[in-house]
Amino acid sequence: MAKIKIAIIGCGAISYVTFPGYLKHPNAEIYALCDPVRERAEAAAKQWGINPKIYTEYEQVLNDANVDAVELLTPTHMHPDQSIAALRMGKHVSTQKPISPTVSGADRVAEAAAKSEAMFRTTENFLYYPPLVKAKELIDSGAIGEMSSMRMRTFLGKALPAPEVNVTESAMEWRRDASNNPGGLTFDGGWHKFATAVWLGGEAESVSAIITRTDDFMIESPTAVIWKHAGRDLLGIMEAVYSPGMEIRGKYYPVDDFFEFTGKKGVIWVTRS
Repeated sequence: MAKIKIAIIGCGAISYVTFPGYLKHPNAEIYALCDPVRERAEAAAKQWGINPKIYTEYEQVLNDANVDAVELLTPTHMHPDQSIAALRMGKHVSTQKPISPTVSGADRVAEAAAKSEAMFRTTENFLYYPPLVKAKELIDSGAIGEMSSMRMRTFLGKALPAPEVNVTESAMEWRRDASNNPGGLTFDGGWHKFATAVWLGGEAESVSAIITRTDDFMIESPTAVIWKHAGRDLLGIMEAVYSPGMEIRGKYYPVDDFFEFTGKKGVIWVTRS
């Protein structure tokens, strides 16, 4: 089987937790890197010991007939147009969450994906996290009985003095730009929790929330989102809290998550550190 030639678009902090999967996969080849700052792409190539083509413009990637698929590690507001452009060129698309900052943008991507023979996916790593996979297996087997609630908490704390991957200030600039990013921690980190909730409990039929705004657009704390799953006596709640005095170990972001799934016969806890 010929290897799938991948172009990684965006060589910032998140790329450093994306490279290993492609490098380990026997059917994948990191064929190209694209970043508007050429030196950043070159540094990534050196870091991972690869010799890919280096591009500084996305259009160059799309015009390269050797590229089979793109991995979009770009700011959220760029995802819709970049996804659609690649799909129209017949290239497979893997995009970081969220698909779009707006529902209408996501609808545009869905329409383009439906018309294209290429594959489209959203990278949602929580659905492949082994403890959550095991939790789903136990829930589906009836180990805790009929599930009645799921609770998810996100802790944002103080970063380590020297994290493995440094998040540059430029990586936070677009996240703090309300014209390009509709929300902070609840939207960006919450995406993982909401995807997990739908995966485990199905679609939600009603949602309510209390969002606390702070001086920092990205930090919405304390915040709580509660929802009811359609056709079930199943409630979900997500809490987001900021503890600036608590140091949290992490490869890049100082974030920790906690999950609790309660059924009529038992409880499952999933913790991360």
